[in-house]
Formats: sequence, C-alpha cells, structure tokens
Amino acid sequence: MSKTVLITGGCGFIGVNFVRLVLETRPDWQVVNLDKLTYAGNLESLRDVADHPRYTFVRGDICDQAAVERLFTEHAIDTVVHFAAESHVDRSITGPADFIRTNVFGTFSLLEAARNRWLNNGASPVEQCRFLHVSTDEVYGSLGRTGFFTETTPYDPRSPYSASKASSDHLVRAYFHTYGLPVLITNCSNNYGPYQFPEKLIPLVINNALAGRELPVYGDGGNVRDWLYVRDHCEAVIRVLEQGAAGE
Repeated sequence: MSKTVLITGGCGFIGVNFVRLVLETRPDWQVVNLDKLTYAGNLESLRDVADHPRYTFVRGDICDQAAVERLFTEHAIDTVVHFAAESHVDRSITGPADFIRTNVFGTFSLLEAARNRWLNNGASPVEQCRFLHVSTDEVYGSLGRTGFFTETTPYDPRSPYSASKASSDHLVRAYFHTYGLPVLITNCSNNYGPYQFPEKLIPLVINNALAGRELPVYGDGGNVRDWLYVRDHCEAVIRVLEQGAAGE
C-alpha cells in the first residue's frame, strides 16, 4: 500500500538508517524528512539520496505546530514515524529544559497535527493512517538481574531524558484512548551501527581506542546495556507500521 511518511529526526542516527531502508525496500512510499539539524542531525549522511524522486527534506522544528500542520496538508501525510528527540542522558542531566521541550511538547505538536488532519478534517481515511512513536526502554528504569524488560514492566524512569520520553509515551497512548488516533509505540534498547553520533558509547570507545585515549566507564562499571543493530530496529519499525494494531 502506498504511504506518505513523515519521518521526524530523519537526519539523526536511526532516522538516517530508516530513510535509507524505506527508499530501498518500499517503492510505493513517499518520504518527507523533517529535521531541525541540531548537533545530532547530519544532512551529509543523506547527501546521496537528496535528489531521490520519493524523498523530500524539510528543515524545521517539531515544536512549531503551525509549520507541522502545513506539512501534513501540503504533503497529505498519512503516516508518521516519530524519531526526533533529545536522547543523550548526560546532556539531560546538565540541561533538562531542551528534553522537556522537544520530547514532550514536540510530541504533543505532532499528535495535534495528526488529530486535526486525520480526525477533525477527515483528509485521510483514518483506518489507513498510523502514528508510530519511537521510544526507549529507559522508560522502564535500570536493567536488573534478568537483563530485559517486557511491555508490562512498570514505568520507572531514572533521568530527565527517560522521564521526558515516558511523558511522551503517555501522551501518545492518551490520544488513542481519548480521540481514537491510530497510534503505535515501540520501546527499543540502545542502537549501534552506521552514521551514529560520535559521542555515543560504541563509536566513542572505538575512536578513543584508535587515538590511544582512555576508555570512559559510566559509574562503577556495573551497569548493564542491551544493544540492537540499527537496521534490525528499522526493519522492525516497518513491520510494526504494516502489521501492528493501533493502540498497541
């Protein structure tokens, strides 16, 4: 089925890989990439697809609701894959305000634009629309002895970053129960792979090792992390879009 997909944060690490995968594997999908191009967004990562006939890049802020609503109208958006987020835990500790603004208010702006376009205006058949919110497993707290979470694990965020993502998860879920907006939520673990921002752990350790610098260890070194290859994650997101049940 053809789709016109708004990908937020498509110049970020996971977004870049998702844009590439969609253009490569879904010939009936149009891609609109909305990215503010902050420190973590790199337009160069998509230079070779910039002129692709099914790809459009728009520089903008997800918190600018008027601009977001124009995008929904101008491009007849029927699908949203919401990657855009402030996502670095240490940055959230030193400067939490940006995390609240982007992760909470930015998600609210997108939800409102989708509600106005799909439900209030009836511009797209709502049963064919999907709003997929990409979240994190950090909303569930710290990994314990079991080393995994499930979808029924209670929320227990431990940083301003994870608290802001938990807040946005609840907003997305509320728009399903309150308005019937066809939402989906995914909670992934740490991603690694091509185009990752160099401050993240794996590229940071590799670059430090190559340069002969010390390797950083968080806390006392006892933390547990689960790692997911970014293309596997992107393939899963496409599968959820195509097969997932709204509200789950």
